[in-house]
Amino acid sequence: MMKKVAMIAAAAAMVLPLGVGAIAPVSSSVTAFAAAKPAAKKVSYSLLSSAALKKTSYHVKSGKPALYSAVFAANKAKVTMAKKGTLKGATTYYGTKKIVIKKKATKTTKAKKVTYVYVKTANAKVKGWVALSKLTAGKFMAADGVHKATTYTLVSSKKIKKSAYHFKNARPAYYTGKFAANAPKVTLKLKGKLPNSKTFYATKQMSIKKAKKNVSYLYVTSGKTKGWVLASKLTAGKFMAAD
Repeated sequence: MMKKVAMIAAAAAMVLPLGVGAIAPVSSSVTAFAAAKPAAKKVSYSLLSSAALKKTSYHVKSGKPALYSAVFAANKAKVTMAKKGTLKGATTYYGTKKIVIKKKATKTTKAKKVTYVYVKTANAKVKGWVALSKLTAGKFMAADGVHKATTYTLVSSKKIKKSAYHFKNARPAYYTGKFAANAPKVTLKLKGKLPNSKTFYATKQMSIKKAKKNVSYLYVTSGKTKGWVLASKLTAGKFMAAD
């Protein structure tokens, strides 16, 4: 048993950074706690295994899963974790390490094994440990295939009479649009996904060239939400809650 513990601890020392416990700076992809709030609660777990991963891309399944810092004991199979923020959707994260821990049984839950992956954004501004069950393998791809700032040929653009729209199925992505001053070009950059149960008002329309086809986008607003949305993802008329 002592030999097994020593082996896991040694593996952790080689694969995992002991200084991961520092809180990352605030960025657009992580919600950090304000300095005025109390320090995050630290919890220690048994470390069952640790391994390096071939760099793998992930994105969030749904919601905002918790992001943790982790400090590994030098001479025993233990890891201490503390919440440092949350991950947001519409972003690609890259996993490079994996651990399996054991959470003890409580009055309401059974003991269980949980796998965590060490992830970071491409610019490494956001990094930490997140439960593998909260992630989906693969890069984030918006519903219409635009997942990063991309420049397109602008076929046409115009103002339209203010019209109400809503969506019926999956939440559509919406984008900022930056128009070139001296060329028929527009650059779309992902902002996020439209909120549920809202009416959106379109005031502009444009057509761009995408994969040799003309594709229509509408500029919509609803409160603080505003941006360009693939027109085919919207339905004319105000949102009406189901009876």
